[in-house]
Amino acid sequence: MASLTELSFSWKGFINAMISNISFTYRSIYSKKAMTDMDSTNVYAYISIIALVVCIPPALIIEGPQLMQYGLNDAIAKVGMTKFVSDLFLVGLFYHLYNQIATNTLERVAPLTHAVGNVLKRVFVIGFSIIIFGNKITTQTGIGTCIAIAGVALYSYIKAKIEEEKRAKAA
Repeated sequence: MASLTELSFSWKGFINAMISNISFTYRSIYSKKAMTDMDSTNVYAYISIIALVVCIPPALIIEGPQLMQYGLNDAIAKVGMTKFVSDLFLVGLFYHLYNQIATNTLERVAPLTHAVGNVLKRVFVIGFSIIIFGNKITTQTGIGTCIAIAGVALYSYIKAKIEEEKRAKAA
């Protein structure tokens, strides 16, 4: 609902985004379980290696020829080789650091707390894009965003109450 009015909205993109969300949720669950045998840095290293092995072949097969022919050459022509390489390096570095910090945080907190942190991060990103980039908020976009945030917040609250009741019964 929040993105239906965007000019670049497509159902294919939406479905892929939902698959990505589900995949990252399972990654967090299984990462937390794996942390009983190893620390978060090792878990993240294994996840990164597995992701590389799984993602590179289909990416090269599906996107490789078009990426080299259009995307890479166009990007370099637009900004120059030095800026392209430095920006690519910085994006990779910051994305790696973000994921490393997220995995380290997951080791130290409960998955529910981690999920609530993700909600707060999304609220910050939405607010940042509105303030810095001047993204306009239509009524539909605002309602959709509020529903999404309220839904996750409500889920987090209910989940916390259930966990609290379980602990009270066990004590």
